Amino acid sequence: MNRKNLLAPLLLLFASAVIISGCEKDESETNYLLGTLSFDLPAYTFPGDTYLVEATGITSPGEDSVTYSFIGPHFVPDSIVGRTAYIAVPDSLGTFTLTLTAAAEGYASTAISRTTTVIHRHFITMVRGIEISADSITDPRDGKVYYYKRFGNLDWFTQNLNWEEFGLAYLNTPALGYMMGNLYTWNQAISGLESPVTVPEVTDGPGQGPQGVCPPGWSIPTAWDWADLASAFSPTPMGFLDPWNGLGQVFAADASINQSKVWKYHPDNEKTNTTGWNALPAGYAILEGEAFSGFGQTSFWWAACADGNQGYYRLIHYAIDRFSCATADKSAVYASVRCVRIPEDVKQSD
Repeated sequence: MNRKNLLAPLLLLFASAVIISGCEKDESETNYLLGTLSFDLPAYTFPGDTYLVEATGITSPGEDSVTYSFIGPHFVPDSIVGRTAYIAVPDSLGTFTLTLTAAAEGYASTAISRTTTVIHRHFITMVRGIEISADSITDPRDGKVYYYKRFGNLDWFTQNLNWEEFGLAYLNTPALGYMMGNLYTWNQAISGLESPVTVPEVTDGPGQGPQGVCPPGWSIPTAWDWADLASAFSPTPMGFLDPWNGLGQVFAADASINQSKVWKYHPDNEKTNTTGWNALPAGYAILEGEAFSGFGQTSFWWAACADGNQGYYRLIHYAIDRFSCATADKSAVYASVRCVRIPEDVKQSD
């Protein structure tokens, strides 16, 4: 047999091996679901609350080919198959994980998890490490209870306002509103309305601000009111525009939720809360509530004064011991509100 006759069978054998190898490779290729699997679950919830969860994001294969399943120990039910489902968070406090899996025949499955922290519904039970005053009022508009304390010449709320008629909760999560209070634009805070407002005429003296979003008989603190607050804890009188060095840490509370600290730690702000004002890091919102930031790190509180289209606020940052002053757009930034009033015994003596 000549060399040409020997080469032909070898080439045929090699070609067959390549074809077989190619077929085996095609059969072993993995198909993946297209799109980004997602579902929403509030970051903070109350015991036993029920939510509608919905799987979204998978674009291929078609919807009828994909099977979705939710699994979460301690949730009720703890497992369910379906693209949408009503599911109740656990009755006990803590942080819990719910996992969504998407699967289709011939495709690799994909999964995503969300966590929720279940907290007490009532503020004084929910937040540990704050000072609870013996004095409180009930907001006649919605029945919420607020604690207050006298500082200088005024009674001040010792927690943030959570009137839900206007404003929004951080991350649009109602449980965070109960924890940290609602966030409002300056316009909303000052007027209790959505429309822009002019700065009210304010005379010197305590409690002369507008009611705004505060309960009846209470008002948004003016520049005078804020300065009076600072002066109550300073050896010399403080002005509203002063930097208030050292006061950030004595107004901030080293509080915890479910045994987890709410303020980020920094040695330059020890958060002693020796005043009992109970400042918590509620964060803020911008862009009509489309973006949130600062939770656990900072908090802003509006004042009933402005400079053009900028409203004044005071702020505490976790890493700075000051209780600073700044301005922000009246309609674009959402911040916290503390309410004040002239003490009842002062009113009676007048």
